[in-house]
Amino acid sequence: MAQVIIVSNRLPVSISKENDKLVFSPSLGGVATGLASYVDDPSNMWIGWPGIASDTLSEKEKKSIVEELKQHNCYPVFLSQKQIDAYYNGFSNSILWPLFHELPLKPVPQATHQTWWQAYRSVNEQFKEAILSLAEEKSQIWVHDYQLMLLPELLRTQGSVKNIGFFLHIPFPAHRALKELPETKKLLSGLLGADLIGFHTKSYVQNFLENVRETDIGQVGSDNLVILGDRSVRIAEFPMGIDYEKYAAASRSKLVRKATSRYKKRYGRRRKIIVSVDRLDPTKGLEQRLLAYQAFLRRYPAYLKRVVFVMVAAPSRTDIPAYAQLAKRLGVLAQQINQTYGSPTWQPVDFIHEAQPFEEVAALFSIADVAFIAPLRDGMNLSAKEFVASNRKNGVLILSATAGAAQELHDALLVNPLEQESLISALNQALSMRRKELRNRLKRMQKDLSINTVQHWAKSFVETLQQPLPGTYNITRTLGRRQRQQLLRAWQNARKRLLLLDYDGSLVSFTSDYKKASPPASLLELLNRLSSSPKNDIVIVSGRNGKELESWFKSVPINLVAEHGASTKMTGHKKWQTVKDVDTDWKALLLPSLEKYAKLAPGAKVEIKPHSLVWHYRAADPYYAHKYAVIVKRTLKPLLKTYGLELLQGNKVLEIKNPRISKAQAVKPWLSQDYDFILVVGDDTTDESLFSSLPLFGFSIKIGRGRSAARFRLSSSKKVIGLLQSLLRADS
Repeated sequence: MAQVIIVSNRLPVSISKENDKLVFSPSLGGVATGLASYVDDPSNMWIGWPGIASDTLSEKEKKSIVEELKQHNCYPVFLSQKQIDAYYNGFSNSILWPLFHELPLKPVPQATHQTWWQAYRSVNEQFKEAILSLAEEKSQIWVHDYQLMLLPELLRTQGSVKNIGFFLHIPFPAHRALKELPETKKLLSGLLGADLIGFHTKSYVQNFLENVRETDIGQVGSDNLVILGDRSVRIAEFPMGIDYEKYAAASRSKLVRKATSRYKKRYGRRRKIIVSVDRLDPTKGLEQRLLAYQAFLRRYPAYLKRVVFVMVAAPSRTDIPAYAQLAKRLGVLAQQINQTYGSPTWQPVDFIHEAQPFEEVAALFSIADVAFIAPLRDGMNLSAKEFVASNRKNGVLILSATAGAAQELHDALLVNPLEQESLISALNQALSMRRKELRNRLKRMQKDLSINTVQHWAKSFVETLQQPLPGTYNITRTLGRRQRQQLLRAWQNARKRLLLLDYDGSLVSFTSDYKKASPPASLLELLNRLSSSPKNDIVIVSGRNGKELESWFKSVPINLVAEHGASTKMTGHKKWQTVKDVDTDWKALLLPSLEKYAKLAPGAKVEIKPHSLVWHYRAADPYYAHKYAVIVKRTLKPLLKTYGLELLQGNKVLEIKNPRISKAQAVKPWLSQDYDFILVVGDDTTDESLFSSLPLFGFSIKIGRGRSAARFRLSSSKKVIGLLQSLLRADS
């Protein structure tokens, strides 16, 4: 079985400092449990942030962390406090989290938004570098959650890893929630770099596909496939379960039995117990629950002294002001309810603002008469499932219809968390439900959860990722009628268009005498008409020399790139801009630095090629490999800039070369502009770098046979001319 690399914002091992000593502790939660079997396999690994700011760590401490985590098949991505504030607290949790839960955004200055976005991009790039330094050619990469939505596309554009899965643990919203976010299309493009994208429910799948349609970033096909030219992305639901046996067997644990006895004594054996266990978060509807409970006591005074509401709200994101303010409001509200309705021998609310270990949670769930789980919106909500598994025979589940778990737990009392009357009615129904009915409801839910466990969820996702995709083509597909219509629709809707056109074999047929391949008058007229629109920029990107191209196209206001990128002549300019020849003297200057770091990272080595230098670090220790790969990039950056060189990240190699003469490099000034329609046409290997450099929404067309990175294929230059003519007609 191929190596599985799990990638998430946090590792299953958390690290903190106590009295200047590193403390390692397991991270609790369903994801760590479900993926435990994969990380136990030494051929697999988990990459993520270890939960502590790198600013607080010495190099010695970082090395200790790497060595300890290696024992758990984990590898850290170190983040500074500044990165955590902007990437995690900022863009991830102050923009994406509320948007994806369809909550109102708190306005932030545009400059702050941009700072957060740049940090989000930068951290996703940092995760990409960590993966590339550790992955093998056949590794399966499984990326998790909203903090890393750009990562699949970043990995795919590198070419060295291809089998990529992504799972979102929060809801995916309808297009109306995302349409005003400037980065929506880039986030969707990032996700679509994956081969498989998983969500908890069918509704989230449909919302994602709606966003793809509305942004016109890909074609939605049958079987929930998004078709992107020569490949397809499978979009599927994978409802996440829990470790059912762990919770079902918890009551047999001595620690759980001890906690159960303590809680029964604390709350009174004859009282009805209502329990909720959540992270403290604005999306959880905690205030709404307390207010509904307060109104319930006011309406049904017969329950006074007969019921206790135990609300566990574990601290979360305490450095975000909105979370701290919510904790304060909940404490005040709980105190008000207790002062209004309580007595010396009974407190109606027990508000616990501390994280509780498994044994405490299992004990509370086992004695609960009602689980009051009413988030405003939740991707799944595993607490509801944990209650069902823990409570053997007497519990009633109240659950928000807006939680993902509601699509599985049909025997719960489903409520609208925003309507207080719905919550009050459910509390009354739950507390008065006949024992036979509640036992039957609980039994049916337990049966379902015992099958759809978290282990089943993880296995199902990985097995699906390994399956070949229906509709995935090993060769580029012909530009058929449906694809042509999609291209024409994108052309008509675009405000700014770019055409990058190869010449020989693409705009004109090959001839026996290459000197007799001048453009016919009909082609010149066609290009003149296309270039007359202010929306259109046209670039001929050819292997021909500049003199030939200039003499042929002097009457057409278009841009010219000659000799596969060696020189460029912009529209309206008289002179050609030529890439200066760079000899290989730079190798003698860079070689000592590479050899130095090869010695510092035992196992690394330097390879000298005719036109490049390569730093191999496959055999180096992971800590030194990653550390010095980053240092090599940073150290050599000034020299690379000085000599116009490029550093390429390969599969555990860094290669330094002269990239100046390439078509992809030559057209970068155009690709960096804000075009919303791009078409590239080419017929040989020199065009492949162009095809690969296009953004996801671009159209790339290979002329003739052969494997290609292009999305589509046409059989001849005659077909290309026909396509260009159809673009003209679409504007008329």
